Amino acid sequence: MLRRISAGIVVIGAVLVLAGPVVLAADEGQPIAHTEAHPKGFTLTYDVYTGGLRAIRLDLSVAFSPADQADPAPAASYETRINMETSGLIGALFNWRFDANSVGAWQGGSIVPERYHTANVWRGNAREVSIDYVDGVARKVSAVPPYSAEDMKKVDPAMIPGAIDPTSAVTSLVLTSALEGRCQPQTAIYDGRRRYDAKLETLEAEILKPSSEAPFAGKAEGCKLSFKRIAGFKPDKKRLQDFEVDIWQADIGVDDGRVPVRLELSTPWGNGFAHLIRARAADGALVFGKADRD
Repeated sequence: MLRRISAGIVVIGAVLVLAGPVVLAADEGQPIAHTEAHPKGFTLTYDVYTGGLRAIRLDLSVAFSPADQADPAPAASYETRINMETSGLIGALFNWRFDANSVGAWQGGSIVPERYHTANVWRGNAREVSIDYVDGVARKVSAVPPYSAEDMKKVDPAMIPGAIDPTSAVTSLVLTSALEGRCQPQTAIYDGRRRYDAKLETLEAEILKPSSEAPFAGKAEGCKLSFKRIAGFKPDKKRLQDFEVDIWQADIGVDDGRVPVRLELSTPWGNGFAHLIRARAADGALVFGKADRD
């Protein structure tokens, strides 16, 4: 039973990095600092449940800097931070933490990443991965411990242009929904070792009911997320295979538009749910939920 739960935690965490609400702040509840007179962005906090137990605390923060109007091709810059860690009873049993950061430009409705970095710790074993981009194309991948030469050969270099890192992909999915009010059909992703596509299709709107775990109530628009594995995956592993995520989004008072308020995850290891419990505007003002929740 514990083995099944531990596998589910890692899998659900990996899926959440791509699902839309996991663009998170490294310091829970604290938005990324802004210097503009009118900062843009938001910070979201979620509780994730699996097997009926709260398993993961997830924080999301996306910040924007305005475009330079003197530039002939102005683009807004973005910084997205992700933090996930096990919590509650599950946190006492399994120590897992994931932090990610991505910066780049949001230009004409498209993401152009510049740098990506992740740090993942599972039961004392740590891995860090960094990707540097040139003109939005991944040019240098660094990993500690290093990936094997065999792993790096599994993705043909011709598959990499046009693909972005997982955190930039989350940024693109969230911003397309928030700013344009639609589900982004497909996003090509390269995480430094694997190449895959994230696909979204529109769901019919639903009225969500609140509960002690899920404070949001009201109408929500839906997108169904699924994945297509392209290269770099081990054939005997089900990572990102047979996964679906229903992402429910609503306007909760964040200036940028609708944001994910609930996620329903279906995986080979069981189902999971992520509920928005708190949201802050770019200036730190609380716009949804309570200031503190243990």
